[in-house]
Amino acid sequence: MGIFISDGQSSVLIDGLHTKYGEDYLFPTPELVSNIKNNLKPDAILFTHNHGDHFSPELSLDYMISNTEAVLFGPNQVTDNFTEFGDRISSISTKDYTKQSGNVGNIKIKALKINHAGKRHIAKQNVGYIVTINDKNILHVGDTNWLEEINLFEQLDLQKESINIAILPYWMLIQDDAPLLIKRYINPETVIATHISPRIKEKELSTLKNRYPKTYFLTELKQRIQL
Repeated sequence: MGIFISDGQSSVLIDGLHTKYGEDYLFPTPELVSNIKNNLKPDAILFTHNHGDHFSPELSLDYMISNTEAVLFGPNQVTDNFTEFGDRISSISTKDYTKQSGNVGNIKIKALKINHAGKRHIAKQNVGYIVTINDKNILHVGDTNWLEEINLFEQLDLQKESINIAILPYWMLIQDDAPLLIKRYINPETVIATHISPRIKEKELSTLKNRYPKTYFLTELKQRIQL
């Protein structure tokens, strides 16, 4: 589920250090984890929540030890694993939808609570990020959905953020009025769909691609998009 964002000088990795969680989820191979740690070396590792297809405490600890200038962002359910790193850890409050700002080099990061999808995950602290890099505002929402029953996206007030790129789990594109909701509540220039199972039916994926011809669909490890 990981996303690596870079302008060639600074970089962040979102939900990119995790292990195998099930057959419905891609996960980084040991070779890819080694490449992240030793070559890509993101300046910040960001986590939306502590599900096993998004976050590994062991891999994250190893990364923080190996890259002594790196910082880590996440909700308390993530950051409570890393109290020994002091001010290299930024805990994102999930008490309300207040946007919380930080900087990593020339990268600006806004973080905010965005509820996890599904009633069985109601206690899961899920946060989203707006990463500003190279004058582009990139939104990552973690594992949410439209959650219209709580007017989630009205409360998030993302229209004011001038989002250039929205990274959304593919299920947010499925419902009939999804194109209208994307336009109304986010209004991005570009959409990237992620969290796509390697076992998704070809017909389902083709239908989505035909419906959203300008959307990028992340279906492979190390897939690259240049925008």
